[in-house]
This record gives sequence, structure tokens and C-alpha cells, in this order.
Amino acid sequence: MIIALLIAAADVQSADDPLEIACLKENESQQGMNQCAGDAYERADKALNAEWVKVVANYKGEAPAEKLMLDSQRAWLKYRDAHCELAAYENLGGSIWPLINSGCLAELTRERTRELAQMLEGEGN
Repeated sequence: MIIALLIAAADVQSADDPLEIACLKENESQQGMNQCAGDAYERADKALNAEWVKVVANYKGEAPAEKLMLDSQRAWLKYRDAHCELAAYENLGGSIWPLINSGCLAELTRERTRELAQMLEGEGN
């Protein structure tokens, strides 16, 4: 019952990552689910980094914009990490903590990747 609820919650959170959904459905152990969430976060982080390279290239040579972009990304990273630690705080030390923390990191990272893409499209200005 608890595993079914976790998978249902992950389906909602992971709508952007079908690999994570499939992984969670195949892995019923806590360790397996933690690994799925960690892998999803790694994929999200790689996508963010790829988008970041494009954004930095777009602002190349515009010193004030480059600095603001870097400052905002650093602040966002601190926010994301602290927010996800807080989201998982009630489970600190528990076996489910990595699943909740990684799931949060993946979701916020996917959202930030979309924000950066919108900036390149001119929608985020």
C-alpha cells in the first residue's frame, strides 16, 4: 500500500521523466526507488547544465547581464538545495529521505531548466 502511494506521488512529480516512472514501477524496494530518484535528478541536472551553457553563450560579452545571470543561478542553487532539504526534513535519517530529497531536486531542476529555455525564447524577460 505504501509503495503504491509512493509510486502514485512519483507519477505526479515525475511527469517530465518517463524513465523515472518506469524505474519506480519496476523497483519496489526502498533502495531501488531511491536509486530511481537519484538517477532522475542526475538526468535533470545534466539537462540544466546543457541549457545553462546556451544561456551563458547568449549573454556572452554583456558584462552586467552575465554577472546578473551568474548571481541568479548561484542564488537559485542555494534555494533549491535548502528547499529540498526542508521538504525531506521530516524523514531525515530515514530510508525514504533520499527518495524525497532527490525527487524534489529533480522537480525543481526541471522547472529551472524550463525557465532558462524560456529566457532564450524571450518569454522570461
